[in-house]
Amino acid sequence: MPCAEVDLRDYCRKIPIALNDQRSKREIACDYINDPVKLFIRSATFPMPSVPDLFGASYSRHNLERYYSLYLIQLLRANRTRRVVEACRSIRRFARNHGQPKAAIFTFPLEMDAYNRGTQNAPAMWQVLQSWDRMALGRSINLATHRWSAKDAHRLLFFYAPVLYLRGHYRLGCELLEKAIKMHSRRKGWGFELLWHVYKPLGRPSKTYDVALIHFYHALRRDIRDWELWTDFVDDFPAKLFHLSGVSRDALRSDPALLKPFFQWICAERNRRLFSGTTVGVNDLLDDAAKVKRRQANVAKKVAKLASDPRCVSLREKIKSTFPELADVQATA
Repeated sequence: MPCAEVDLRDYCRKIPIALNDQRSKREIACDYINDPVKLFIRSATFPMPSVPDLFGASYSRHNLERYYSLYLIQLLRANRTRRVVEACRSIRRFARNHGQPKAAIFTFPLEMDAYNRGTQNAPAMWQVLQSWDRMALGRSINLATHRWSAKDAHRLLFFYAPVLYLRGHYRLGCELLEKAIKMHSRRKGWGFELLWHVYKPLGRPSKTYDVALIHFYHALRRDIRDWELWTDFVDDFPAKLFHLSGVSRDALRSDPALLKPFFQWICAERNRRLFSGTTVGVNDLLDDAAKVKRRQANVAKKVAKLASDPRCVSLREKIKSTFPELADVQATA
């Protein structure tokens, strides 16, 4: 949004000016508005509490990551997205200052999640991905020419390809998503496991976790049947799943539009059967309903027991005392 098209007075009042900054408040406001990252994390009227620097304490690297991750996840559940972005950057700064920059690499996916829940800011998410590359690999990478390996599949599925879609880079994003799916296609049961990366019944996704291969094909005006793995994808589903859903394998193979009723039946049946927050994959649909119910009840009982375990209670108390601001945080989702 160009500066000329917005009223800058509100921004000028809120933006703090560094003592050595010779620019006018209007120039600084323009900078904030035209920079997607600065716009997202611009300073609030009241200062946020400082993030504790745990790197200076006697915490193991495992506990550092665990404590900070639990803190950030609670902020995300309360929809404190701006605070999460600010906290992630503070944690990475602490790690650099203590000579352990890679100890904070876990913050990048959490910062991405904050943008997803907040403004769905694709340019800012792209900047986060580039920073992630530089920290993990020591350099930025050329996505079109980089030699991808199986260990990259997760980032391709959940981050690179979806962000490229949101930025309108459909051809490259489609190519990378296809590569990631192909890496997974070497094992039995991959069709059901990756169904949500191939299809979702959304017209135009606005969040990274809503993007599926079908959206790239629609954007490129291509038929999903032209995908080299289309037949293998359909053939990988168990025969019983087609029988239960009422959609035949042959019909789906020749008519991709049937993905919608097939997908909707799967989601509805999973919602009806699952209540513990866990899944064992396609067996939740193939097994007898009574068996699934017993399995889910068993897991739910174990989860409830774990929540009252003294070690879990102690950890929750430790997190509260380490991050006092969480006392005022209430989950919204």
